[in-house]
Amino acid sequence: MNALEALYLIHSGLPRLGPGSNECTTRAYRSVRLETSSPIIVDTGCGSGASALVLSRLSGGTVIAVDNYRPFLLDLRGRAWALLGPRQSGIQPIQASMGSLPLRKECVDLVWSEGAIYLMGFAEGLVSWRPLLKKGGFLVVSEVIWLKSDVPDEIRSYWTANYPGIASDASHRDTIAKSGFVLRDSFPLPASAWWNYYRPLQGRMRKFRREYADDASVQQVLDEIEEEIGMFERYQDSYTYVMYILEKPDA
Repeated sequence: MNALEALYLIHSGLPRLGPGSNECTTRAYRSVRLETSSPIIVDTGCGSGASALVLSRLSGGTVIAVDNYRPFLLDLRGRAWALLGPRQSGIQPIQASMGSLPLRKECVDLVWSEGAIYLMGFAEGLVSWRPLLKKGGFLVVSEVIWLKSDVPDEIRSYWTANYPGIASDASHRDTIAKSGFVLRDSFPLPASAWWNYYRPLQGRMRKFRREYADDASVQQVLDEIEEEIGMFERYQDSYTYVMYILEKPDA
């Protein structure tokens, strides 16, 4: 298998595919002020649906869960039925690219994306998703930021190689203003939100080390994940994710 297939395989079945928590999702949703009691929500880059399940429960609306990897969506269907029962019909999985969502303009009350906008770039994601929102609609995204300007060379080199788009909170706020959104709230994710993702992943990694000992692609991906976790263990005071709650003005 190739590296991308190995990455998907290692993450399949995990409860969460990136840093976050039900508490953080809930806090962000409660900062959103929607005019309808039955909103249409798009969770783009939804993975196996950690956020979509919380949003469905909180909103009572329709959650269109979008990911380009079908097994993640199948996992979401199973989890939705187990947690929500008949109410799982409020979650509609769609296999599509987050950069070309199959939706008409101004049809969505809320666009949500936790830990996935980096795949497009922060500015590009805001520009791409803004037309989908109704006037007065909201966009909620989490994005990685530097917590300070003076960071060790090792972690700066790591992020420059893996995600050159990492920037400061001030830079992201400037991008938000230029994109036409109004920033209504923001908050950083705690370290526990990272370990919600990393701890189950580490258990999976130990299993895959043994079972795919002769698969070079799997071992390479495991090495890369191990490096990522090690960086966070050493430098978590230098970076984190921030949740941004943005409103598309009526005017």
